[in-house]
Amino acid sequence: MKYLTYLILLAFSLSLDPEVKYLSPGAVAIDEKQSLIYTALTTAKSVAVTDIATGQITGQIKLKQNPNSILLSPDASTLYASTGDAAGTVNVINLSKKKVKSTVAVGHTPEGMALSADGQSLYVANRFSNTVSVIDLKKNKVTATIPAVREPRALIITPDGKTVAAANFLPAQASTASVVASQITLIDAASNTVRTNVTLTNGAQSLTGIACSPDGRYIYAVHLLSRFSVPITQLDRGWVNTNALSIIDMNDNSLYATVLLDDVDHGAANPYGICIDGNGQLHIALSGSHELMTVDLDGLHKSLAALFEGKKKDAYVRDKDDLSSSLSFVSPHKKRIALKGRSPRELACAGGKIYVSNRFSPFLEAVSTEGGKPEILTLGEEAEPDGIRRGELAFCDASICYQQWQSCASCHPDGRADGLNWDQQNDGLGNPKNTKSLLYSHVTPPCMITGIRESAELAVRNGILHTLQTRQPESLSVDIDDYLKNLTALQSPFSREYRKKDPKQSGKKLFEQAGCAQCHNGKYFTDMTKYDVGSGDGNDAGRPFDTPSLSEIWRTAPYLYDGRAATLEEVFTIYNTDDKHGYTKKLSKEELNALILYISTL
Repeated sequence: MKYLTYLILLAFSLSLDPEVKYLSPGAVAIDEKQSLIYTALTTAKSVAVTDIATGQITGQIKLKQNPNSILLSPDASTLYASTGDAAGTVNVINLSKKKVKSTVAVGHTPEGMALSADGQSLYVANRFSNTVSVIDLKKNKVTATIPAVREPRALIITPDGKTVAAANFLPAQASTASVVASQITLIDAASNTVRTNVTLTNGAQSLTGIACSPDGRYIYAVHLLSRFSVPITQLDRGWVNTNALSIIDMNDNSLYATVLLDDVDHGAANPYGICIDGNGQLHIALSGSHELMTVDLDGLHKSLAALFEGKKKDAYVRDKDDLSSSLSFVSPHKKRIALKGRSPRELACAGGKIYVSNRFSPFLEAVSTEGGKPEILTLGEEAEPDGIRRGELAFCDASICYQQWQSCASCHPDGRADGLNWDQQNDGLGNPKNTKSLLYSHVTPPCMITGIRESAELAVRNGILHTLQTRQPESLSVDIDDYLKNLTALQSPFSREYRKKDPKQSGKKLFEQAGCAQCHNGKYFTDMTKYDVGSGDGNDAGRPFDTPSLSEIWRTAPYLYDGRAATLEEVFTIYNTDDKHGYTKKLSKEELNALILYISTL
C-alpha cells in the first residue's frame, strides 16, 4: 500500500508544470456522496482530486490560469473554477471527463462564486473590477454586471435564492471619515440590482469569509477589527488589531452585532474562510494563528438576545459598541483547535468533519466535530520552500507577534495597504499616517510617508520590533525582504478603458504638462525625494513627504499622507486648490478625467 501511494504521488508530482514549485491550496469542494474532495491549487494551475476514504490524491484537472476559487454544482457533475487576474475567466469543468468544456470571460481577478437557486445563473465576484458578474449557464455568457463597493472577494446566496451577498475586502471611505469600514453588498437576485450596502463596525477590514444560516435569517462575516484611532504603543488586550465576527440580520438588512474571536491575552489572528455545518456550528480558519475555531451559533445567539433584551447583565458590555470591544463575550461558545498546516485559508463541511486547506502545506486536514487528532489528506508534493516562500509565510504568520494579535498582512494584505490611518511612534504621536503599499518599497527608498526609515530593510526590522513587538532571527527578516522584493504589479483594470477612450494618449501628455512627471518619473514613477506639496495639516503642516511610487495607484486608495482623499479626483479637485501638487486647477473636466484615467493605468 505504501509503495502504491508513493507511485500515485510521484505520478502526480511529475505531471505538474515543471515551473510549479508550490501548490498553495485554496478553496475546497466536496461531492454529494462525500467521496471526493476538490482543492484549488492556486499557484499550480490545477485542481486536485482527493479520495476522502483513503486520503490519497487520485488525479488533477489542469487549467490555463491559476484558480482563485472553485464551486461544485449540486449534482456534482460540474465544477466551476474562477481563474486568472486581468484576463479573468470562469472555467466550466465536466467532472466525468475531468476536462474544461467551456470558459467565460469575466472581470479582473474573479474569486468567490455562488449558484442561483434554479442552477441557471452563476454569480462571480470580480475583485479588482469591483463588480459581480452574472453568467447565464445555458448560454455561457455574462448577462449582467453588478457594481460592488471595493474588492468583492467572497459570495453567498441565501437559501431562498432571493439575495446574493458580496463581501467587500477593504474600506472605500476616506481614512479621515467618521466611519472607515468594509461593507457587504446585498444584491436582489430577481432584478440583479443592489438592494443596499451594509457598513460594518468602524475599523472592519480584510473581510474574506462569509456564510448564511440555514434558515436564511443571518449572514456571518469574519474580518479584522482595527483600532486605528489609538497610537500603536502596545498590543495587550487587542490594542491595535482584533479579529471579529459580524452578523447581518436579513429581516431588515442591518448589522445586528459584531463580536470578537480573540481571547483576552491570545489573538485569533487573520480569520479567513468560514463554513456552517449541519449542526449549526460555525467554523473559521484562523490563518494567522494556524488554528481552526468552532463557534456554537445557537449559544451565541442566546447570549446576544439576552443581552439586547436586558435579561443578561454584563459589566463590560452596555451596548453594541461595547460588545465589539469585549474579549470575553464569545468565550463560552467557542473552541480553538491547533492545526499542523501553515496558514489555513478555506473550509468545507461534510459528514461530521471540517476539511481545511493550508496555503503553505501540501495537504488538507480533516477535523472531526467529535474531536480527536486531524487526519491528513494528500494533495501532492512541493519543493522545499526558498527564501521568497519562507518570507511570504513569515509575513502572514501571527505567531511571530506578541500574543498572536496580528501579522504583517493584517495592515499590509497581499503586501499592499489596509486603507487605514495609523499613529505610529516613528515620527511622533498624534499625527496618524495612511498605510503604504509595500510594492517596490525595497527599490524606492526612503520608507514610510515621512521617509523616516532610510531603507525597506530597516523598516522591516523595525516593524517586527515595534509593531509585532517581538525579536526575531535576522534570517526571518531577510526572508521577508526576499518576499517583498518579489512582489510585482498587477495589470490595471483601467488599461483597456484607457486604450479605448484615449488612443492619442492625451492623459499621458497631461501627466507631463501638469508637472506630475517631474516628481513621479522613472520605472517606478518616483524620484525618491521629499517635497512639501501643501497637504500637511496640524502637526504635519509644512512638512515634506516622500514621493510615493504610482505603481498600482488604482489599488491603493485612499490618497494623500492621511488618506483624506477617497478618490484620485478628490486629490486634484478638493485638495490641490493652490496647484502645489501638479498644475491641475485650470484643467477642464474632460482633461482632468483623461489625466486620472491615465494615472489609473500605472
